[in-house]
Amino acid sequence: MTNNIVEILFENAQKYPEKLAIIHKKEKITYGKLVKDVKIYAQYFLSKGIKKGDNVLIFVPMTIELYKILSAIFYIGATAVFVDAWADKNRLDQALTIVPCKAFIACPKAFVLKLMSKRVREVGINLAFPSPFLKGEGAGVRVTEPATPDTTALITFTTGSTGLPKAAKRTHEYLLEQHYILKKHLKPQENDVDLTSLPVFVLHNLACGTTSVIPDFNPQKPADINPKKIINDIKNNGVTTSIGSPRFYEKLAEFGEIKGLNRIFTGGAPVFPKSAKFLQEKFVGCDVEIVYGSTEAEPIASISTSELLEFKGDVKDGLYVGKPIDDINIKIIQPSDDIIDNFESMWLKTGETGEICVEGKHVLKEYYNSERAQKFTKIHYKNQIWHRTGDAGYLDKDGNLFLMGRVKNRFKHNNKEIYVFPIENALLEIEGVEIGTVLKINNKIIIVAETKISQQKLEQELKNRNFEFDKLVITKIPRDPRHNSKIDYDKLKKILS
Repeated sequence: MTNNIVEILFENAQKYPEKLAIIHKKEKITYGKLVKDVKIYAQYFLSKGIKKGDNVLIFVPMTIELYKILSAIFYIGATAVFVDAWADKNRLDQALTIVPCKAFIACPKAFVLKLMSKRVREVGINLAFPSPFLKGEGAGVRVTEPATPDTTALITFTTGSTGLPKAAKRTHEYLLEQHYILKKHLKPQENDVDLTSLPVFVLHNLACGTTSVIPDFNPQKPADINPKKIINDIKNNGVTTSIGSPRFYEKLAEFGEIKGLNRIFTGGAPVFPKSAKFLQEKFVGCDVEIVYGSTEAEPIASISTSELLEFKGDVKDGLYVGKPIDDINIKIIQPSDDIIDNFESMWLKTGETGEICVEGKHVLKEYYNSERAQKFTKIHYKNQIWHRTGDAGYLDKDGNLFLMGRVKNRFKHNNKEIYVFPIENALLEIEGVEIGTVLKINNKIIIVAETKISQQKLEQELKNRNFEFDKLVITKIPRDPRHNSKIDYDKLKKILS
């Protein structure tokens, strides 16, 4: 029985020690060398007083070094804690109040956080990497308390747009289950070389035994990529597959047609037909798969761009995301802003729109030290733990899943419940509209669009298409800081207010 994700990495190193595990810029490391370094790092961490169960805050860029550190932390049974690189002082202090840490491992530049945050200053063990103090072969390291399936491996934070960030607690069992299900659905091939801009998927690739290429970009600024550098990464390393956010590929495709990739998996934000068509046209000879999921449940459903574009429904039907995967159970419940006490009484019928709830082995069971989030988002029902995704949607009679937008962004108008995705999709059908949405502020319906066409022309287009609105605002629309793909509705509301 496999107890933790690092055991699979060690097995892969025995199978093919000379195979490249990770490539980043001009640096490369084989599976054999990676495991050797992981043992050296593990020995070093143990000597510094880090042990099983300790929370370790990590601020190291997405490099080969990061995965040596991360694997060594997993190996000794400690818990890796990640706060987004874009976090400000308040968010950092909030995160470390929820998850106090015993150790801080960071690149030298990140030690400025000590000046910024009282909580970071309170951390006792401080280690800078790369470290000049790493010595020895590491082969003799013996972990007296190895990580078990229920050991917490990784803690990351949700964006926390509705208040305090939620600390997602991933045990080794959870990471393993997620890996097995991703492997089943993404179907990696033995000789795949995968370019991924999403850090957690490098771990998945290491467990698959495939080669990961970390693109030459700054994850703190996902919209500011240099397409030429990424395309060179693809060509020079013989990349065959890629995993990333929709915005990453849209920015890449602005450079022109891209050839050589066999498959792309994209997720983390909605992909409407307009974007799907753009990606399908620009990535020549490549199968583009759109994966729907969340921090707490990845994947939930998936659909190819060709299947999405062949769908003949109306824009008012919502965003078609395919059928739910076999490994997940779904219930649609009546939208509610309260804690759910009687789950069954909230179930809706086929075709009715409500909040999507999911259950499965790869669905996150709990948050760390986040009691309010636990009560609100987790539903205990017949020895199962269901997760409220916060996404609105419905299942049709054929079992297809459609998204309607975030539950919290719905509003009432003329005694009807209005969801934003159908309107956002309809806005994208207007020539020249890059992105747009609808909000209700002070009892007024406001359409917001990012576009280069004039206010007058767009207003006329909206009237021709029977849009109901009180005001049109043309402006740059803020996007989420993590992927720069989703509309940041809360920030937009503040701007408009």
